[in-house]
Amino acid sequence: MKRKPLVNLSIKELAAIVGSKLKEHGIDAVLTGGAAVTIYSDNRYQSLDLDFVANAVEYQPKEINTAMAELDFELQTEGFFEHVDCPYVVEFIQPPLAVGQEPVKKIVTLKTKRGNFRILSTTDCVKDRLAAYYHWNDLQSLDQALMVARRHKVDLKEIKRWSKVEGHLKKCQKFYTQLETKKQ
Repeated sequence: MKRKPLVNLSIKELAAIVGSKLKEHGIDAVLTGGAAVTIYSDNRYQSLDLDFVANAVEYQPKEINTAMAELDFELQTEGFFEHVDCPYVVEFIQPPLAVGQEPVKKIVTLKTKRGNFRILSTTDCVKDRLAAYYHWNDLQSLDQALMVARRHKVDLKEIKRWSKVEGHLKKCQKFYTQLETKKQ
């Protein structure tokens, strides 16, 4: 059987191919994490993995395995797939789709020449990265949140409200300060 050509793809192209294949199998998956940052930061941040959250992880694991096998990805461990010709790994994360303690409010569909895929909104992408900064003091995640917020319109009031609920208004202020510092 001939392997699918997955050489020299951008992370966005691969997300579209995987997202479209999953959809063919009736699986709704949403791209999160570092891959979303790569896409929204115009590749200023480089992730080598695509994290998808899908209810199918719990209810349709065979369908995920079948869809990924059709793209010649091989299951390495539960929910973790690799392709011999592709530098990226694809991982399926257990639901629910949430940022911090709250469910994701908005999912966006990006359309590309290679297909469509669902991804966190820019605001939820920033919140996802801030959650890692808030809870684990991960400064790289703060930088990633700033990369996205500087390039896209995000709902700063929503980020502040969410940060208060998460109990991290002080760290949110650092995010705002750094965001304003670089904008001037």
